[in-house]
Amino acid sequence: MISSTPARCPHFRMKVLDWRVQTASASTGTTTASPERGKAWRAGPITMIEAIGMEVPRAARRDVRCFRDNALLEGISAEIYAELEDKIQGVEYLPNEIIFEENDAGNSLFLIAEGSVKISKKGRAGQQETLAYLTKNDFFGEMALVDVGKRSAQAVAVEHVIAGRIDREAWDLLLQLAPHQVLGNFTRSVTRRLRHNNQHFIEEVMRSERLALIGSTISSIVHDMNNPISCILCACEVIQRSEPDGLVGESSELIRVAVRNMENMTRELIDFSRGHTQLNLEQIRVADLIHAIEADFAAYRPQVELRTEIFYNGPIQADRHRLLRVFSNLVRNACEAMVQSEEKILHLSVTQLDGWLRCQISDTGCGIPAHLLPRIFEPFVTHGKSNGTGLGLAISKAVVEGHGGSISVKSSDQGTTFNVDLPACEVDAVRLAWPRVPVIAEKSPQLAR
Repeated sequence: MISSTPARCPHFRMKVLDWRVQTASASTGTTTASPERGKAWRAGPITMIEAIGMEVPRAARRDVRCFRDNALLEGISAEIYAELEDKIQGVEYLPNEIIFEENDAGNSLFLIAEGSVKISKKGRAGQQETLAYLTKNDFFGEMALVDVGKRSAQAVAVEHVIAGRIDREAWDLLLQLAPHQVLGNFTRSVTRRLRHNNQHFIEEVMRSERLALIGSTISSIVHDMNNPISCILCACEVIQRSEPDGLVGESSELIRVAVRNMENMTRELIDFSRGHTQLNLEQIRVADLIHAIEADFAAYRPQVELRTEIFYNGPIQADRHRLLRVFSNLVRNACEAMVQSEEKILHLSVTQLDGWLRCQISDTGCGIPAHLLPRIFEPFVTHGKSNGTGLGLAISKAVVEGHGGSISVKSSDQGTTFNVDLPACEVDAVRLAWPRVPVIAEKSPQLAR
């Protein structure tokens, strides 16, 4: 999929025709297909990205160059840049798109013109551990060109990324034209990153120790609590048998559910501290999940208006309890972010597209500071909560990814939106026959059953 948002890189004019990506030369009219991941174009005056019948305008202002201010090219003359410009291949990546994997062949480096990129490496239990976030005018992937080796880490687009790809031929030309400037820029950048990585690894060690301490402490507490929890559950069962109906029966059921939730939460925290997520998958309907979310939202209802749009009422394969806590955590965070807002609106929508289920939760709160956004899903990162642990979103991310999905966030001073993408169940459409119109009417507090 290619974003239809007009790009902020004004050196090109783009037209979308079909899903193939091609480059048009102003002089010859020839085209070349993209050799790697991403959507490719050359740093020339006219470029075409082909994808089904939409047009994406990009102003052809030749006086602005997307990659001219990149840290790698700092200090080189306009004449040298003009000679190098045609060798830079422009590429675009969508949010969460992988640019390259660890151990891929390294045959190019990248100059970031727009967006941000996460550099990560496999760590605990094979999970990706973040090493750095790179933004506009940074460059990455250079070490594979220097040591002629494989990629030592993974690079993923955090948001829509426009970058320039420099292959080995262009790199050799750059070293030939401006060796002193390029090597000086390269050395300064590597030195800064080494200093940053040293600090990062110190923080990682401290974070790992904190997680290990939390895990061992919770394990000890859970072990000591097993007997009293068992007594509470047995008492609830006895009460329900003797008083199955009425207020007593309902109250005992509330106690039983609360105790089970407490058990699940502690087990979830232990799993996260050990670096793995164990799921008990079952087929659940989206409607049932929304009902449970609405029940958790009840405490905020007098102050916050809930708007819901559900366009998918089919089943998903999920761990009901863990997924419910993910959404409950997002709803609670959204409501707390709107405490000082004049307009308090929580918008929940569920849609389906190409085998994926998107659950979107938006608020009209104060937003998340821009400097925290790239790290918001990391453990112990918190904002605006005096008693926050900074583990809620980190655990939510682990749970969503354990389901084979992804979670992303966009935020401004007008509010925050979280998108949770999950694989939808492949079931017989005739048997399922879910409606294509909203099951939940906008502003309605109740779900149509």
